[in-house]
Amino acid sequence: MVSIEPTRQANGAPLAAETAVASLPSRRGGRPRSRIEALARRPLFWIALVAVVALFSIGRAVLSRPPEPALRIPLPAFELTDHRGQRFGLEQLRGRVWIADFIFTTCPTVCPKLTQRMKEIEQRGRELGDALHLVTITVDPETDTPEVLASYAASQGLPLDRWTLLTGPLDQIESTVIKGFKIAMGKEEASPGLFSIFHGERLVLVDREGVIRGYYEANDEGISAILRDASALAERD
Repeated sequence: MVSIEPTRQANGAPLAAETAVASLPSRRGGRPRSRIEALARRPLFWIALVAVVALFSIGRAVLSRPPEPALRIPLPAFELTDHRGQRFGLEQLRGRVWIADFIFTTCPTVCPKLTQRMKEIEQRGRELGDALHLVTITVDPETDTPEVLASYAASQGLPLDRWTLLTGPLDQIESTVIKGFKIAMGKEEASPGLFSIFHGERLVLVDREGVIRGYYEANDEGISAILRDASALAERD
């Protein structure tokens, strides 16, 4: 084994490296080497550090929360009849975020698709619990009685603890849908003596105070958007 001994200059003086090491400041009496070590010994330093970390976490949570939709259209008070035959309206929906669609049970084209989209919203929005409610309003109340709506809900497997179907006198339905929700509906004569029902196909998002916050297409993009905005409204204090 070869041992290496420290060398000195010819005149016996220590090398420059030894001189540099010897010149380093030494700790005397337990005094910390740096300002950081000094701060670390103070309780206020740790309190301030914890506060900064907490504020940073809160800031990130606030910034990551999706913004609320900008649209605000107050919905006039209404009261209709639900699938159980009981009075139900805006007052029963206060305090909950809710989504409305407009169909009639004998519709063979777009209405079944709207119902399926609403079912998708219900399934994807279950994490919101009771904060989110679904409402379906018929545009053919002369046919869609409470009993018909209840039968339709059963055939579609709708969860009626989170979903309400509404009917009522035609004039009240028209006032609620056209004047309140700003959604088109009516009948047009397709041929002599034969009328067809038309209605808007958009979904409507309403906040806890009964204010319309958005209109959405019943497609993939629209469903994602309405769920995002509904979550933002439901999480609002």
